[in-house]
Amino acid sequence: MVRSPRSHALRVLVWFVLIGGLTYVVIPEISEIPRMGKALRDAQPAWAILAVLFAATGFFAAAASLAACSPMHLPFLRTTRVQLANAFAGTATPASVGSLALNVRYLSKSGMSTALATGTVALQSIVQVLTHLVLLSILALVAGRSIDHHMPSWARWALLAAVVAVVVTVVTVLVVPRFRHAVRTYARDDVLPAFRQLGGLAKDPRRLGLSILGAMGTTLSSAATLWACLLALGGGNDPIAAAFSTMVGQTLASAAPTPGGVGVVEAALTGGLVSFGIASAIALPAVLLYRLISCWIPVLIGWITLRLLQREDVV
Repeated sequence: MVRSPRSHALRVLVWFVLIGGLTYVVIPEISEIPRMGKALRDAQPAWAILAVLFAATGFFAAAASLAACSPMHLPFLRTTRVQLANAFAGTATPASVGSLALNVRYLSKSGMSTALATGTVALQSIVQVLTHLVLLSILALVAGRSIDHHMPSWARWALLAAVVAVVVTVVTVLVVPRFRHAVRTYARDDVLPAFRQLGGLAKDPRRLGLSILGAMGTTLSSAATLWACLLALGGGNDPIAAAFSTMVGQTLASAAPTPGGVGVVEAALTGGLVSFGIASAIALPAVLLYRLISCWIPVLIGWITLRLLQREDVV
């Protein structure tokens, strides 16, 4: 296929943005390489391998969720490769914007209109958020008062900051006409079509169940990976601590303005584990091992996968 000069220029620009974002993420992490290496050397091999397997299941779960939300058939292995490429695209941009854009492009290349592709990705995001909230609620019920007892002060301040941010955003949208018009246009063109697709998804129990299971798998695979990393470093068997820390960490990372939530994720995970009584001497190496397995290794593989997918004209 012969690409137009404009298409080639756009592709080069996108790569510059992604590489720039990834550079911003990687440079602060260079100082952590020795500690990551030590955590890897100290880890029990069996649990470390299990952590890798748990992390890998997240990509299959994300592919299943996207395929279920799609109104057209998507090849599962190809969709899984796109989710692996998202490990690079999502880490190089704030709030994983790159992964959303890559999914939209993949669906468009698969034959969907841009509007339908955008609505499908928005639908997957809605299912993911709702499932995340339900899992967090169930976790609170299972843990009982222990979560309230162990919840660190930074988490309380983060929740308060989130509430304040929501209030300020709502007031700004209501007061400033330009923002009000932009939100109205976005709701009409993107949000409402996504909710219409959600209604269609609800009428198909098989697709609905698969989308929910995929969303659950995406969240729980991260929790299981951190849990295995804790066990690999002798941090004790505390799946509740791992699940709560990863869910809070994912929530804060999605709101962080930095690409990949760099800094925010590490602080949230370490603080969460320490608040559950895990020694910082174990919590920090476990988090570094977790980030190595769930983020940095997939970023490298995702970059290679993205290059291959582009050569195949899949994205």
